[in-house]
Amino acid sequence: MKNVRWIQGDSSCESPLFRRDIYLSKKPDEARLEICGLGYFQAFINGIRIGNEEFTPAVTGYSSVLGCETLYPVWEERTFYRTGYLVYDVTKYLKQGENVLGIWLGNGWYHQNKRKAEGKIIFGTPMLRYELTVMGEGMEPLYVESDSKTLWKTSEIVENNLFYGEKHDLRLRRDNWCRKEESLEDWKKSFPVHAPETELIEQTCPPDRIIRSIQPKLVSTSDKGKIYDCGENITGWVTVICNGESGSCVRVRHSEELSSDGKQLDFESGGGKEQIQMDSYICGKLSEEVHPRFCWHGFRYFEIDGPGEVKDVSVIHTDIQVTSGFQCSNSVLNWLYTSYVRTQLGNIHGCVPSDCPHRERLGYTGDGQITAEAAMLSLDTREMYKKWMEDIWDSQGADTGHIPHTAPFLGGGGGPGGWGGAVYVIPMTYYEVYGDSSLLEKGYMAIMRWLDYMYQHSEKGIVISEEEGGWCLGEWCTPPGMQHPSIPPEFVNTYYFIKGLKAAQKTEKLLKKSETKKLELYLKEAESEFVKRFFDIKTESFCEGKNGADAFAIDLGLGSKKTVANMLQKYKDAETLDTGIFGTPILMETLMKNGGAETAIRLLTGKQKYSFGHMMEQNATTLWETWDGSGSHNHPMFGGVVRLLFTEILGIRRKEDGAGFSSYEIKPRDVKRIDWAEGWITTPSGCIKVRWERDKEGDIRIIQDN
Repeated sequence: MKNVRWIQGDSSCESPLFRRDIYLSKKPDEARLEICGLGYFQAFINGIRIGNEEFTPAVTGYSSVLGCETLYPVWEERTFYRTGYLVYDVTKYLKQGENVLGIWLGNGWYHQNKRKAEGKIIFGTPMLRYELTVMGEGMEPLYVESDSKTLWKTSEIVENNLFYGEKHDLRLRRDNWCRKEESLEDWKKSFPVHAPETELIEQTCPPDRIIRSIQPKLVSTSDKGKIYDCGENITGWVTVICNGESGSCVRVRHSEELSSDGKQLDFESGGGKEQIQMDSYICGKLSEEVHPRFCWHGFRYFEIDGPGEVKDVSVIHTDIQVTSGFQCSNSVLNWLYTSYVRTQLGNIHGCVPSDCPHRERLGYTGDGQITAEAAMLSLDTREMYKKWMEDIWDSQGADTGHIPHTAPFLGGGGGPGGWGGAVYVIPMTYYEVYGDSSLLEKGYMAIMRWLDYMYQHSEKGIVISEEEGGWCLGEWCTPPGMQHPSIPPEFVNTYYFIKGLKAAQKTEKLLKKSETKKLELYLKEAESEFVKRFFDIKTESFCEGKNGADAFAIDLGLGSKKTVANMLQKYKDAETLDTGIFGTPILMETLMKNGGAETAIRLLTGKQKYSFGHMMEQNATTLWETWDGSGSHNHPMFGGVVRLLFTEILGIRRKEDGAGFSSYEIKPRDVKRIDWAEGWITTPSGCIKVRWERDKEGDIRIIQDN
């Protein structure tokens, strides 16, 4: 599709309707619609909606954010700007005679003008570009594109925002707006608008869809309204039947939690009272069914105030299939698997894995990389990661090689290693799990540019800084009392630098590229200085062993036998974890591989205050942002440990040369706390199923291995 002839309605209209009348001398044999409506669009022909995708096109880095207000100063352009357009075969929708093409626009991310915590990034106002090509035997080919013959008017959606919700004035609803019966009296000619400075790319990634419906349970009634429970924390919307007189109002508010007495919504975990997810509907005629069109909400509970009744709740996220299963004798691990899958799915919209589906909704690279293997083993994420890696590459600093903390870049804070390391972690994990090196091939230069950036922000190989005026975090979300981790940011960022150098060396061999000598020089210097700065020759621990520091070092192949012994003893004596989002899976895996499996599972399944068991006992159905529940209650970042359910508990392990599970072995970790386990994953080599239980002597007996 050509990037010309964009149109819009009045720039103050947040959700305009467009229509184009088209006469056909006969029913066509072929008709193709190419379309992009920014921020989101829905398309119709003769009153029938085209497709069932939601929130299209998928969010991307539309254009430059220089000049926008951001959380910290942005000094550079990104590598590339792209915008997706969709292609539909619309032959079946068209008929001989009069036809009407209708398009409905919403703000989406393109005109997100309310939440400003990560920055006030507004790309533009709703705008439209389309091309319709119609052909058939015995008829002249017809080409129609967006121009002044396309008419526009305001819709009943008077406000719409991803974070705050939508306001509909149903008195303005026109059921025939995209049918030939509609009166054109108050329709106006569209206005031309400058084409966005972007590349238009056909969108081929999986779209968001309504996945399933829930019938919620009424939990309380008061003069303030009715409160309902979906039974699980989800993303989507509530469909309401408005039964009030014209001008009366129905209000729907959403939250993850209830107050302690169960009679009010508690908004704190979803953004607080300053950012309430609310849809309001001014009634028109009786018994109108309505729901948001251009936003989703993250919630478990909702309240309906006014003359409205709930019809159902739609669960909406990117259409990704669950391709795994897990159960064992431990209820916490079962909860962990189920809750992680629900959390991860609810945080994928527009093929972007977000940090949370309500307060921020951003594709944080740190959260995304730490959960990548768990997601790939649990879900069919092949196409999703292809799209998101494009977002990451596009967001890379054009001149510096810096990988920002969110992709598409929409503000937000983090650090150069744990966040920026997504540039190599995801392509390498993708190769190891799927046996597909395409992301490594396409992203090789991006990895090399990021490694140069890390070295340029280092002191003798120790990464000490990031972007001017920005954050430079290391570990994140350690337990309260250690919210600012004892482990230095330089330690964690250099860990990811060293891991990245080793991944790049492996990539060079895999892709048969000439060996880059600077990688060896960078690595030698970084490892040497890492030991000098952080290793205590007296205790033989790194950073006093705090926040899993010894596990980080052991994972790099550094330290001594005493370092391993120190780690094992420290956590054998520990009552709870002291690690954050990066250290938790590293510590668990390192313990399991070094004789501390019993300790790892004890900590992983404990029910003390800072544990997954505590989340479970608090009736959580999704993972929390923090161990004590003080933040969001739908955050996948601690779910990185879920990969170990498959690799350590079920024991499905790739051999060193077994990318894509072309070769693997079944070796469950012998943990006495677990009596049996069963599960499966789907790989390019087929479905791998495992079931094991203990025999009379207490030894593991594998009952099923495919």
